Amino acid sequence: MTIFEKNDTKNLYHYTKASTAIEYILKNRNLQLSSMLKTNDPKESKNWGFELGTNEDVDLYKYNKDELSSKVDYFIKSSTYMLCFTKDNCLTGDYLQDLTRRGYGHSRMWAQYAENHSGICLIFNKELLEKNFFETFKYHIYFAQDINYIDRFIGGSDSSYIINVDYLEKSSLEEYALAHAETYKNRLFFEKLEDWKNENEYRFIIQGYKGNNLLFPFKNALKGIVFGASCLEGDIQNIVNLTHDMGIDYIQLKWKNCSPWYDFRKEFKASHT
Repeated sequence: MTIFEKNDTKNLYHYTKASTAIEYILKNRNLQLSSMLKTNDPKESKNWGFELGTNEDVDLYKYNKDELSSKVDYFIKSSTYMLCFTKDNCLTGDYLQDLTRRGYGHSRMWAQYAENHSGICLIFNKELLEKNFFETFKYHIYFAQDINYIDRFIGGSDSSYIINVDYLEKSSLEEYALAHAETYKNRLFFEKLEDWKNENEYRFIIQGYKGNNLLFPFKNALKGIVFGASCLEGDIQNIVNLTHDMGIDYIQLKWKNCSPWYDFRKEFKASHT
């Protein structure tokens, strides 16, 4: 069973509302990627202020820096879509000690992303999820890697926020923006302040996409569902009915005084009514 897992690199976890899971994710068996413009981290969602630079003595004063910066910022973010997951942290195989180290064991994430413990957490096999993702988006620019957590402060030069006009003058503005994003992907897409580090995030990125409702069919990668401590019985039954043919594990967390714990008494069976 999932609760006895010792390999902390095997799974990825995604918190969501029960209604979202029932009406979209599990009904259609896909995940919707979110636009970078809609993230809850101001480091990503607020406007980036780019400086201008040149190695070839180009006259920088012929450019409107603020206008150019705004356009590059928009081209990058409006064409960047992401899926965010959390990971296990240093598992020992002792399910008593490991519970709060599990990707589904974060009380704050249950509160923030799963409707105050009334939602669910989806368990995906990382290897299968990556394989399906890369096959689905093989004609796009894609990345998948851990988030690095580091506090950076104002001051000093940072080439990731400098528009190199030498390259810009050799391509269209949109082409430059996408090339810049790919070059500095680690700083732009896979770095957050240390205040976020307990989320232990792993992120999938699609770059250069134009459109809406970018969907990812996860196919056989879903391996389990964890129900929040306040998940409604009706929602639990609907979710089991939607997924009973997938051969996945079901778990519910309940609170025992000061700690979450597994509800071993709970049985999960599909309803035939």
